[in-house]
Amino acid sequence: MTARGYLVACPNRLDAISKQYDVVVVGAGIAGMTAALSLDSKLKVALISKEKPSKSSTYKAQGGMAVAVGHDDSCEEHISDTLRVGQGLCRKDAVDVLVREGPLALEFLQGLGADFCHDEKGLVLTREAGHSRNRVVHYYDYTGKYIAELLTDEVKKSNNIDIYDRCFLVDILTVENDCCGCAVIYEGRLLYLQAGVVIIATGGYSGLFSHSTNSDSVSGDGIAAAYRAGAVISDMEFVQFHPTAFSTTGGNIFLLTEALRGEGAVLLNSAGERFMQDYHASAELAPRDEVSRAILRESAKQGGSQIYLDARHLGREYLADRFPQVYTELAQNNFFMEKDIIPIAPAAHYTIGGINTDLWGKSNVTSLYSCGEAAATGVHGANRLASNSLLEGIVFGRRVAAHINVGFKAKNKNANFASGVSGAYCDSDVDKLRLKLDSTAGVIRSGSELKETLRWIKGKNTSQDTKADIHTYHMSNAFQLAELMLTATLLREESRGGHYRLDFPNKDEHFLYKHILHQWGKEAVFDE
Repeated sequence: MTARGYLVACPNRLDAISKQYDVVVVGAGIAGMTAALSLDSKLKVALISKEKPSKSSTYKAQGGMAVAVGHDDSCEEHISDTLRVGQGLCRKDAVDVLVREGPLALEFLQGLGADFCHDEKGLVLTREAGHSRNRVVHYYDYTGKYIAELLTDEVKKSNNIDIYDRCFLVDILTVENDCCGCAVIYEGRLLYLQAGVVIIATGGYSGLFSHSTNSDSVSGDGIAAAYRAGAVISDMEFVQFHPTAFSTTGGNIFLLTEALRGEGAVLLNSAGERFMQDYHASAELAPRDEVSRAILRESAKQGGSQIYLDARHLGREYLADRFPQVYTELAQNNFFMEKDIIPIAPAAHYTIGGINTDLWGKSNVTSLYSCGEAAATGVHGANRLASNSLLEGIVFGRRVAAHINVGFKAKNKNANFASGVSGAYCDSDVDKLRLKLDSTAGVIRSGSELKETLRWIKGKNTSQDTKADIHTYHMSNAFQLAELMLTATLLREESRGGHYRLDFPNKDEHFLYKHILHQWGKEAVFDE
Protein backbone atom coordinates (compact mmCIF):
# COMPACT_ATOMS: atom_id res chain seq x y z
CA MET A 1 0.00 0.00 0.00
CA THR A 2 1.20 3.51 -0.76
CA ALA A 3 0.39 5.11 2.58
CA ARG A 4 -0.40 3.84 6.03
CA GLY A 5 -3.89 5.30 6.06
CA TYR A 6 -6.17 7.99 4.84
CA LEU A 7 -5.26 10.34 7.67
CA VAL A 8 -2.05 12.28 8.25
CA ALA A 9 -1.13 14.61 11.11
CA CYS A 10 -1.78 18.30 10.46
CA PRO A 11 -3.12 21.45 12.15
CA ASN A 12 -6.76 21.57 13.24
CA ARG A 13 -9.32 21.22 10.45
CA LEU A 14 -11.77 24.11 10.32
CA ASP A 15 -14.41 21.94 8.62
CA ALA A 16 -14.21 19.11 11.18
CA ILE A 17 -16.08 18.57 14.43
CA SER A 18 -14.71 16.80 17.49
CA LYS A 19 -16.74 15.01 20.17
CA GLN A 20 -15.65 13.16 23.29
CA TYR A 21 -16.91 9.73 24.37
CA ASP A 22 -15.79 7.05 26.77
CA VAL A 23 -16.37 4.24 24.25
CA VAL A 24 -17.04 4.25 20.51
CA VAL A 25 -18.65 1.09 19.11
CA VAL A 26 -18.30 0.85 15.33
CA GLY A 27 -20.96 -1.49 13.96
CA ALA A 28 -24.57 -1.94 15.00
CA GLY A 29 -25.10 -5.64 14.35
CA ILE A 30 -25.54 -8.27 17.02
CA ALA A 31 -21.97 -7.94 18.39
CA GLY A 32 -21.85 -4.14 18.44
CA MET A 33 -25.25 -3.66 20.01
CA THR A 34 -24.62 -6.38 22.59
CA ALA A 35 -21.34 -4.72 23.57
CA ALA A 36 -22.96 -1.28 23.78
CA LEU A 37 -25.82 -2.58 25.95
CA SER A 38 -23.44 -4.51 28.21
CA LEU A 39 -21.18 -1.53 28.96
CA ASP A 40 -21.53 0.23 32.30
CA SER A 41 -24.42 2.68 32.00
CA LYS A 42 -22.17 5.39 33.46
CA LEU A 43 -20.02 5.30 30.33
CA LYS A 44 -20.88 7.64 27.48
CA VAL A 45 -21.10 5.52 24.32
CA ALA A 46 -21.29 6.32 20.61
CA LEU A 47 -22.79 3.56 18.45
CA ILE A 48 -21.95 3.92 14.76
CA SER A 49 -24.01 2.29 12.01
CA LYS A 50 -22.84 2.41 8.40
CA GLU A 51 -26.10 1.33 6.80
CA LYS A 52 -29.73 0.90 7.70
CA PRO A 53 -30.30 -2.21 9.89
CA SER A 54 -31.75 -4.35 7.08
CA LYS A 55 -28.37 -4.25 5.29
CA SER A 56 -26.51 -5.86 8.18
CA SER A 57 -25.48 -9.51 8.18
CA THR A 58 -27.22 -9.97 11.54
CA TYR A 59 -30.53 -8.82 10.10
CA LYS A 60 -30.25 -11.32 7.24
CA ALA A 61 -29.35 -14.33 9.44
CA GLN A 62 -32.14 -16.88 9.10
CA GLY A 63 -31.23 -20.11 10.84
CA GLY A 64 -30.69 -19.30 14.49
CA MET A 65 -28.19 -19.49 17.35
CA ALA A 66 -26.47 -22.71 18.38
CA VAL A 67 -26.64 -23.36 22.13
CA ALA A 68 -26.12 -26.65 23.98
CA VAL A 69 -29.33 -26.60 26.06
CA GLY A 70 -31.13 -29.70 24.76
CA HIS A 71 -31.79 -32.58 27.14
CA ASP A 72 -29.71 -34.91 24.93
CA ASP A 73 -26.92 -32.36 24.37
CA SER A 74 -23.86 -31.13 26.25
CA CYS A 75 -21.22 -28.42 26.01
CA GLU A 76 -18.66 -31.15 25.33
CA GLU A 77 -20.54 -32.31 22.23
CA HIS A 78 -20.99 -28.76 20.94
CA ILE A 79 -17.27 -28.14 21.47
CA SER A 80 -16.44 -31.39 19.67
CA ASP A 81 -18.60 -30.47 16.67
CA THR A 82 -17.06 -26.98 16.46
CA LEU A 83 -13.50 -28.35 16.59
CA ARG A 84 -14.25 -31.06 14.03
CA VAL A 85 -15.70 -28.60 11.51
CA GLY A 86 -12.84 -26.14 12.19
CA GLN A 87 -10.36 -28.79 10.98
CA GLY A 88 -7.43 -28.20 13.29
CA LEU A 89 -7.36 -24.40 13.27
CA CYS A 90 -9.75 -23.56 16.11
CA ARG A 91 -8.26 -22.05 19.23
CA LYS A 92 -9.58 -24.52 21.78
CA ASP A 93 -9.73 -22.05 24.65
CA ALA A 94 -11.83 -19.70 22.50
CA VAL A 95 -14.20 -22.52 21.53
CA ASP A 96 -14.53 -23.48 25.18
CA VAL A 97 -15.51 -19.89 26.07
CA LEU A 98 -17.95 -19.66 23.15
CA VAL A 99 -19.81 -22.83 23.98
CA ARG A 100 -19.80 -22.72 27.79
CA GLU A 101 -21.06 -19.13 27.83
CA GLY A 102 -23.74 -19.99 25.27
CA PRO A 103 -26.51 -20.57 27.84
CA LEU A 104 -25.68 -17.19 29.41
CA ALA A 105 -25.96 -15.59 25.97
CA LEU A 106 -29.39 -17.14 25.57
CA GLU A 107 -30.40 -15.88 29.01
CA PHE A 108 -29.19 -12.40 28.05
CA LEU A 109 -31.54 -12.34 25.04
CA GLN A 110 -34.42 -13.84 26.96
CA GLY A 111 -33.88 -11.23 29.66
CA LEU A 112 -34.46 -8.59 27.00
CA GLY A 113 -37.73 -10.29 26.03
CA ALA A 114 -36.69 -12.76 23.33
CA ASP A 115 -39.32 -15.44 22.93
CA PHE A 116 -37.85 -18.05 20.60
CA CYS A 117 -39.93 -20.80 19.00
CA HIS A 118 -41.14 -23.23 21.62
CA ASP A 119 -43.84 -25.74 22.45
CA GLU A 120 -45.28 -27.18 25.66
CA LYS A 121 -41.96 -28.99 26.30
CA GLY A 122 -39.82 -25.86 25.98
CA LEU A 123 -37.59 -24.47 23.24
CA VAL A 124 -37.92 -26.07 19.81
CA LEU A 125 -34.38 -26.82 18.66
CA THR A 126 -33.52 -27.46 15.03
CA ARG A 127 -30.44 -29.01 13.47
CA GLU A 128 -28.04 -27.63 10.89
CA ALA A 129 -25.02 -28.90 9.00
CA GLY A 130 -22.10 -30.15 11.05
CA HIS A 131 -24.08 -30.54 14.28
CA SER A 132 -24.50 -33.91 15.93
CA ARG A 133 -27.59 -32.73 17.84
CA ASN A 134 -30.60 -30.45 17.43
CA ARG A 135 -29.29 -27.34 19.21
CA VAL A 136 -30.26 -24.31 17.13
CA VAL A 137 -32.53 -21.86 18.93
CA HIS A 138 -34.56 -19.93 16.37
CA TYR A 139 -37.44 -17.61 15.63
CA TYR A 140 -38.97 -19.19 12.53
CA ASP A 141 -36.59 -18.37 9.64
CA TYR A 142 -35.73 -14.79 10.51
CA THR A 143 -33.90 -15.15 13.80
CA GLY A 144 -31.33 -12.47 12.99
CA LYS A 145 -34.00 -9.89 12.15
CA TYR A 146 -35.86 -10.76 15.35
CA ILE A 147 -32.75 -10.36 17.53
CA ALA A 148 -31.60 -7.21 15.71
CA GLU A 149 -34.94 -5.49 16.24
CA LEU A 150 -34.98 -6.54 19.90
CA LEU A 151 -31.49 -5.12 20.50
CA THR A 152 -32.26 -1.96 18.53
CA ASP A 153 -35.27 -1.25 20.74
CA GLU A 154 -33.09 -1.64 23.84
CA VAL A 155 -30.38 0.62 22.44
CA LYS A 156 -32.92 3.35 21.76
CA LYS A 157 -34.06 3.18 25.38
CA SER A 158 -30.50 3.64 26.71
CA ASN A 159 -29.74 7.14 27.97
CA ASN A 160 -25.95 6.68 27.69
CA ILE A 161 -25.81 5.61 24.01
CA ASP A 162 -25.74 8.13 21.15
CA ILE A 163 -26.66 6.54 17.81
CA TYR A 164 -24.97 7.66 14.59
CA ASP A 165 -26.90 6.16 11.67
CA ARG A 166 -25.42 6.18 8.13
CA CYS A 167 -22.04 7.05 9.57
CA PHE A 168 -18.88 5.81 7.82
CA LEU A 169 -15.63 4.87 9.59
CA VAL A 170 -12.69 6.59 7.89
CA ASP A 171 -9.85 5.62 10.21
CA ILE A 172 -8.88 4.75 13.75
CA LEU A 173 -6.94 7.46 15.57
CA THR A 174 -3.85 6.47 17.51
CA VAL A 175 -1.06 8.09 19.48
CA GLU A 176 1.87 5.73 19.11
CA ASN A 177 0.25 2.30 19.73
CA ASP A 178 -2.65 3.65 21.80
CA CYS A 179 -6.11 4.02 20.25
CA CYS A 180 -7.70 7.35 21.16
CA GLY A 181 -10.78 7.43 18.94
CA CYS A 182 -11.77 7.35 15.32
CA ALA A 183 -12.57 9.61 12.39
CA VAL A 184 -15.92 9.20 10.64
CA ILE A 185 -17.98 10.92 7.99
CA TYR A 186 -21.40 11.85 9.35
CA GLU A 187 -24.00 14.00 7.61
CA GLY A 188 -21.43 14.92 4.98
CA ARG A 189 -18.78 16.18 7.38
CA LEU A 190 -15.64 14.79 8.95
CA LEU A 191 -16.18 14.04 12.62
CA TYR A 192 -13.53 13.10 15.16
CA LEU A 193 -14.86 10.89 17.95
CA GLN A 194 -12.23 10.94 20.67
CA ALA A 195 -12.60 8.08 23.13
CA GLY A 196 -10.87 5.98 25.74
CA VAL A 197 -11.78 2.79 23.88
CA VAL A 198 -12.90 1.84 20.36
CA ILE A 199 -14.70 -1.45 19.61
CA ILE A 200 -14.72 -2.65 16.00
CA ALA A 201 -17.82 -4.75 15.28
CA THR A 202 -18.27 -3.94 11.60
CA GLY A 203 -18.77 -7.47 10.30
CA GLY A 204 -16.83 -9.32 7.61
CA TYR A 205 -15.82 -8.87 3.98
CA SER A 206 -17.86 -11.37 1.96
CA GLY A 207 -19.51 -8.43 0.18
CA LEU A 208 -16.25 -8.17 -1.77
CA PHE A 209 -17.58 -11.03 -3.89
CA SER A 210 -20.13 -10.39 -6.60
CA HIS A 211 -22.10 -13.54 -5.75
CA SER A 212 -22.71 -13.04 -2.02
CA THR A 213 -25.55 -13.41 0.44
CA ASN A 214 -24.41 -10.12 1.98
CA SER A 215 -24.71 -6.62 0.56
CA ASP A 216 -21.70 -5.09 -1.19
CA SER A 217 -21.37 -2.71 1.77
CA VAL A 218 -20.08 -5.66 3.84
CA SER A 219 -16.54 -5.02 2.68
CA GLY A 220 -14.43 -5.16 5.83
CA ASP A 221 -14.09 -1.41 6.45
CA GLY A 222 -13.42 -1.90 10.16
CA ILE A 223 -10.81 -4.58 9.51
CA ALA A 224 -9.06 -2.36 6.96
CA ALA A 225 -9.02 0.59 9.38
CA ALA A 226 -7.62 -1.59 12.17
CA TYR A 227 -4.92 -2.89 9.83
CA ARG A 228 -3.83 0.65 9.01
CA ALA A 229 -3.78 1.42 12.75
CA GLY A 230 -1.28 -1.40 13.31
CA ALA A 231 -3.57 -4.21 14.44
CA VAL A 232 -2.63 -7.79 13.59
CA ILE A 233 -5.04 -9.37 11.09
CA SER A 234 -5.34 -13.15 10.73
CA ASP A 235 -7.05 -15.99 8.84
CA MET A 236 -7.99 -13.88 5.80
CA GLU A 237 -7.91 -16.86 3.42
CA PHE A 238 -10.92 -18.54 5.02
CA VAL A 239 -14.21 -17.59 3.39
CA GLN A 240 -17.33 -19.65 3.97
CA PHE A 241 -19.64 -20.17 1.00
CA HIS A 242 -23.23 -21.03 1.77
CA PRO A 243 -24.33 -23.96 -0.41
CA THR A 244 -27.93 -22.93 -1.03
CA ALA A 245 -28.30 -19.38 -2.35
CA PHE A 246 -31.13 -18.44 -4.71
CA SER A 247 -30.88 -15.77 -7.41
CA THR A 248 -34.03 -13.65 -7.55
CA THR A 249 -35.57 -12.29 -10.75
CA GLY A 250 -34.21 -8.89 -9.72
CA GLY A 251 -30.65 -10.22 -9.61
CA ASN A 252 -30.31 -10.31 -5.83
CA ILE A 253 -28.90 -13.25 -3.88
CA PHE A 254 -31.29 -14.68 -1.30
CA LEU A 255 -30.17 -17.23 1.28
CA LEU A 256 -32.15 -20.45 1.67
CA THR A 257 -31.51 -21.29 5.31
CA GLU A 258 -29.63 -24.43 6.18
CA ALA A 259 -32.47 -25.29 8.54
CA LEU A 260 -34.39 -26.40 5.44
CA ARG A 261 -31.94 -29.25 5.02
CA GLY A 262 -31.99 -29.75 8.78
CA GLU A 263 -35.73 -30.35 8.51
CA GLY A 264 -35.37 -32.78 5.61
CA ALA A 265 -34.92 -30.89 2.33
CA VAL A 266 -32.47 -32.58 -0.06
CA LEU A 267 -30.25 -31.63 -3.00
CA LEU A 268 -30.92 -32.93 -6.51
CA ASN A 269 -28.90 -32.89 -9.70
CA SER A 270 -30.40 -32.05 -13.10
CA ALA A 271 -31.52 -35.66 -13.49
CA GLY A 272 -33.57 -35.38 -10.30
CA GLU A 273 -31.20 -37.63 -8.31
CA ARG A 274 -29.87 -37.11 -4.80
CA PHE A 275 -26.08 -37.01 -4.81
CA MET A 276 -24.73 -35.76 -1.49
CA GLN A 277 -24.50 -39.28 -0.04
CA ASP A 278 -21.85 -39.95 -2.71
CA TYR A 279 -19.69 -37.12 -1.37
CA HIS A 280 -20.07 -37.24 2.41
CA ALA A 281 -21.44 -39.62 5.05
CA SER A 282 -23.62 -36.84 6.48
CA ALA A 283 -25.10 -36.14 3.03
CA GLU A 284 -26.98 -32.80 3.00
CA LEU A 285 -25.91 -32.11 6.58
CA ALA A 286 -22.19 -32.22 5.85
CA PRO A 287 -20.20 -29.06 6.71
CA ARG A 288 -20.83 -26.13 4.39
CA ASP A 289 -17.48 -26.32 2.60
CA GLU A 290 -18.07 -29.98 1.74
CA VAL A 291 -21.59 -29.34 0.45
CA SER A 292 -20.52 -26.32 -1.62
CA ARG A 293 -17.72 -28.23 -3.34
CA ALA A 294 -19.98 -31.21 -3.94
CA ILE A 295 -22.55 -28.98 -5.64
CA LEU A 296 -19.93 -27.61 -8.02
CA ARG A 297 -18.49 -31.03 -8.76
CA GLU A 298 -21.89 -32.61 -9.38
CA SER A 299 -22.82 -29.75 -11.68
CA ALA A 300 -19.54 -30.13 -13.59
CA LYS A 301 -20.12 -33.88 -13.97
CA GLN A 302 -23.35 -33.07 -15.78
CA GLY A 303 -21.91 -30.42 -18.04
CA GLY A 304 -22.46 -27.44 -15.78
CA SER A 305 -26.13 -28.16 -15.22
CA GLN A 306 -28.28 -26.65 -12.48
CA ILE A 307 -28.47 -28.09 -8.94
CA TYR A 308 -31.74 -27.90 -6.98
CA LEU A 309 -33.09 -27.91 -3.43
CA ASP A 310 -36.13 -30.15 -2.98
CA ALA A 311 -38.46 -29.59 -0.03
CA ARG A 312 -41.67 -30.67 -1.74
CA HIS A 313 -42.29 -33.61 0.57
CA LEU A 314 -42.52 -31.29 3.59
CA GLY A 315 -45.82 -29.85 2.35
CA ARG A 316 -47.14 -26.32 1.98
CA GLU A 317 -48.63 -25.93 5.46
CA TYR A 318 -45.42 -26.88 7.23
CA LEU A 319 -43.14 -24.91 4.90
CA ALA A 320 -45.20 -21.71 5.03
CA ASP A 321 -45.44 -21.89 8.82
CA ARG A 322 -41.86 -22.94 9.64
CA PHE A 323 -40.13 -20.87 6.92
CA PRO A 324 -42.42 -17.88 6.27
CA GLN A 325 -39.67 -15.55 5.03
CA VAL A 326 -38.20 -18.09 2.59
CA TYR A 327 -41.62 -19.24 1.40
CA THR A 328 -42.78 -15.68 0.72
CA GLU A 329 -39.58 -14.67 -1.08
CA LEU A 330 -39.67 -17.71 -3.34
CA ALA A 331 -43.38 -17.26 -4.05
CA GLN A 332 -42.71 -13.67 -5.10
CA ASN A 333 -40.25 -15.14 -7.61
CA ASN A 334 -42.85 -17.67 -8.82
CA PHE A 335 -41.36 -20.69 -7.03
CA PHE A 336 -43.52 -22.66 -4.62
CA MET A 337 -41.64 -25.07 -2.40
CA GLU A 338 -44.49 -27.58 -2.08
CA LYS A 339 -44.46 -28.20 -5.85
CA ASP A 340 -41.22 -26.78 -7.31
CA ILE A 341 -37.59 -27.73 -6.94
CA ILE A 342 -35.55 -24.59 -6.29
CA PRO A 343 -32.40 -23.70 -8.30
CA ILE A 344 -29.49 -22.96 -5.99
CA ALA A 345 -25.74 -22.32 -6.07
CA PRO A 346 -23.07 -21.55 -3.44
CA ALA A 347 -22.45 -17.90 -2.57
CA ALA A 348 -19.93 -16.08 -0.35
CA HIS A 349 -21.57 -15.89 3.04
CA TYR A 350 -19.23 -15.47 6.01
CA THR A 351 -15.58 -14.55 6.50
CA ILE A 352 -13.48 -16.06 9.24
CA GLY A 353 -10.54 -13.67 9.01
CA GLY A 354 -10.32 -10.38 10.84
CA ILE A 355 -8.73 -8.50 13.72
CA ASN A 356 -6.69 -10.88 15.85
CA THR A 357 -7.96 -10.73 19.44
CA ASP A 358 -7.59 -12.46 22.76
CA LEU A 359 -10.47 -14.01 24.70
CA TRP A 360 -11.62 -10.56 25.86
CA GLY A 361 -11.64 -9.02 22.40
CA LYS A 362 -8.39 -7.08 22.87
CA SER A 363 -6.21 -6.44 19.84
CA ASN A 364 -2.49 -5.73 19.98
CA VAL A 365 -3.28 -1.98 19.74
CA THR A 366 -3.93 -0.61 23.22
CA SER A 367 -7.62 0.24 23.81
CA LEU A 368 -8.71 -1.19 20.44
CA TYR A 369 -11.14 -4.10 20.76
CA SER A 370 -13.08 -6.19 18.27
CA CYS A 371 -15.94 -8.69 18.39
CA GLY A 372 -18.25 -10.51 16.03
CA GLU A 373 -17.37 -11.31 12.43
CA ALA A 374 -14.79 -8.49 12.29
CA ALA A 375 -12.72 -10.31 14.90
CA ALA A 376 -10.54 -13.38 14.50
CA THR A 377 -10.93 -15.04 17.89
CA GLY A 378 -10.07 -18.50 16.59
CA VAL A 379 -13.47 -19.98 17.42
CA HIS A 380 -14.22 -20.99 13.82
CA GLY A 381 -10.89 -22.41 12.68
CA ALA A 382 -10.91 -23.15 8.97
CA ASN A 383 -14.70 -23.41 8.65
CA ARG A 384 -17.47 -22.03 10.87
CA LEU A 385 -19.99 -24.44 12.37
CA ALA A 386 -23.48 -23.33 11.32
CA SER A 387 -25.25 -20.92 13.70
CA ASN A 388 -22.16 -20.30 15.83
CA SER A 389 -21.97 -16.75 14.43
CA LEU A 390 -24.92 -15.20 16.28
CA LEU A 391 -23.66 -16.96 19.38
CA GLU A 392 -20.19 -15.48 18.89
CA GLY A 393 -21.64 -11.97 18.57
CA ILE A 394 -23.44 -12.23 21.92
CA VAL A 395 -20.72 -14.07 23.85
CA PHE A 396 -17.79 -11.92 22.78
CA GLY A 397 -19.78 -8.69 22.70
CA ARG A 398 -20.51 -9.28 26.39
CA ARG A 399 -16.92 -10.24 27.14
CA VAL A 400 -15.51 -7.10 25.49
CA ALA A 401 -17.87 -4.96 27.56
CA ALA A 402 -17.03 -6.85 30.76
CA HIS A 403 -13.31 -6.26 30.25
CA ILE A 404 -13.83 -2.56 29.54
CA ASN A 405 -16.12 -2.14 32.53
CA VAL A 406 -13.45 -3.46 34.89
CA GLY A 407 -10.45 -1.60 33.51
CA PHE A 408 -11.81 1.53 31.81
CA LYS A 409 -9.63 4.63 31.99
CA ALA A 410 -10.66 7.95 30.53
CA LYS A 411 -8.28 9.60 28.07
CA ASN A 412 -7.67 13.09 26.87
CA LYS A 413 -5.19 12.52 24.07
CA ASN A 414 -5.84 14.95 21.26
CA ALA A 415 -4.48 14.21 17.82
CA ASN A 416 -5.14 16.46 14.87
CA PHE A 417 -5.68 14.87 11.47
CA ALA A 418 -6.60 15.74 7.93
CA SER A 419 -8.47 13.56 5.48
CA GLY A 420 -6.87 12.40 2.24
CA VAL A 421 -7.15 9.09 0.40
CA SER A 422 -4.41 7.17 -1.38
CA GLY A 423 -5.16 5.01 -4.37
CA ALA A 424 -7.42 6.04 -7.24
CA TYR A 425 -10.11 3.54 -8.20
CA CYS A 426 -13.23 3.84 -10.30
CA ASP A 427 -16.55 2.00 -10.07
CA SER A 428 -15.63 -0.32 -12.93
CA ASP A 429 -12.47 -1.33 -11.03
CA VAL A 430 -14.55 -2.48 -8.06
CA ASP A 431 -17.03 -4.31 -10.29
CA LYS A 432 -14.11 -6.13 -11.93
CA LEU A 433 -12.60 -6.90 -8.54
CA ARG A 434 -15.79 -8.54 -7.31
CA LEU A 435 -16.11 -10.68 -10.43
CA LYS A 436 -12.43 -11.65 -10.30
CA LEU A 437 -12.80 -12.76 -6.69
CA ASP A 438 -15.82 -14.87 -7.66
CA SER A 439 -13.82 -16.69 -10.32
CA THR A 440 -10.43 -17.01 -8.60
CA ALA A 441 -10.99 -16.90 -4.82
CA GLY A 442 -14.28 -18.75 -4.66
CA VAL A 443 -15.21 -22.25 -3.51
CA ILE A 444 -12.37 -23.82 -5.55
CA ARG A 445 -9.11 -21.90 -6.10
CA SER A 446 -5.86 -22.35 -8.01
CA GLY A 447 -2.49 -20.70 -7.50
CA SER A 448 -2.01 -19.38 -11.03
CA GLU A 449 -5.36 -17.58 -11.08
CA LEU A 450 -4.83 -16.22 -7.57
CA LYS A 451 -1.45 -14.80 -8.58
CA GLU A 452 -2.90 -13.18 -11.68
CA THR A 453 -5.66 -11.47 -9.69
CA LEU A 454 -3.20 -10.32 -7.05
CA ARG A 455 -0.97 -8.80 -9.74
CA TRP A 456 -3.99 -7.01 -11.18
CA ILE A 457 -4.89 -5.59 -7.75
CA LYS A 458 -1.37 -4.35 -7.12
CA GLY A 459 -1.27 -2.81 -10.57
CA LYS A 460 -4.41 -0.84 -9.76
CA ASN A 461 -2.92 0.48 -6.52
CA THR A 462 -1.51 3.93 -7.28
CA SER A 463 -0.22 6.84 -5.23
CA GLN A 464 -2.51 9.31 -6.94
CA ASP A 465 -4.59 11.34 -4.48
CA THR A 466 -8.26 11.67 -5.29
CA LYS A 467 -11.45 13.01 -3.78
CA ALA A 468 -11.89 11.99 -0.15
CA ASP A 469 -15.49 10.80 0.15
CA ILE A 470 -17.31 7.73 1.43
CA HIS A 471 -17.45 6.04 -1.95
CA THR A 472 -13.71 6.46 -2.51
CA TYR A 473 -12.90 5.18 0.98
CA HIS A 474 -15.16 2.18 0.41
CA MET A 475 -13.40 1.29 -2.85
CA SER A 476 -9.93 1.65 -1.32
CA ASN A 477 -10.91 -0.59 1.59
CA ALA A 478 -12.19 -3.22 -0.86
CA PHE A 479 -8.86 -3.35 -2.68
CA GLN A 480 -6.89 -3.36 0.57
CA LEU A 481 -8.87 -6.29 2.01
CA ALA A 482 -8.78 -8.23 -1.26
CA GLU A 483 -4.99 -7.93 -1.34
CA LEU A 484 -4.71 -9.32 2.20
CA MET A 485 -7.10 -12.17 1.38
CA LEU A 486 -5.31 -13.19 -1.80
CA THR A 487 -1.89 -12.97 -0.17
CA ALA A 488 -3.09 -15.42 2.47
CA THR A 489 -4.70 -17.78 -0.06
CA LEU A 490 -1.36 -18.07 -1.84
CA LEU A 491 0.64 -18.63 1.34
CA ARG A 492 -1.53 -21.52 2.51
CA GLU A 493 -0.47 -24.23 0.09
CA GLU A 494 -2.98 -26.82 1.21
CA SER A 495 -6.75 -27.33 1.31
CA ARG A 496 -8.48 -26.98 4.66
CA GLY A 497 -12.06 -26.00 5.46
CA GLY A 498 -13.24 -22.98 3.49
CA HIS A 499 -9.91 -22.73 1.67
CA TYR A 500 -9.57 -25.23 -1.19
CA ARG A 501 -6.67 -25.18 -3.69
CA LEU A 502 -6.84 -27.30 -6.84
CA ASP A 503 -3.05 -27.26 -6.99
CA PHE A 504 -2.78 -28.33 -3.32
CA PRO A 505 -5.94 -30.44 -2.84
CA ASN A 506 -4.92 -32.19 0.39
CA LYS A 507 -4.37 -31.11 3.96
CA ASP A 508 -0.73 -30.60 4.91
CA GLU A 509 0.17 -31.24 8.54
CA HIS A 510 2.86 -28.57 8.21
CA PHE A 511 0.03 -25.99 8.30
CA LEU A 512 -1.93 -27.58 11.15
CA TYR A 513 -2.53 -25.14 14.05
CA LYS A 514 -0.90 -22.33 12.05
CA HIS A 515 -2.55 -19.00 11.29
CA ILE A 516 -1.42 -16.41 8.74
CA LEU A 517 -0.82 -12.98 10.29
CA HIS A 518 -0.75 -9.59 8.57
CA GLN A 519 0.51 -6.35 10.08
CA TRP A 520 1.15 -3.03 8.39
CA GLY A 521 4.71 -2.66 7.14
CA LYS A 522 5.53 -6.35 7.57
CA GLU A 523 5.41 -9.41 5.35
CA ALA A 524 2.53 -11.80 6.00
CA VAL A 525 3.76 -14.73 8.12
CA PHE A 526 2.53 -17.87 9.85
CA ASP A 527 2.32 -17.61 13.63
CA GLU A 528 4.57 -19.79 15.72
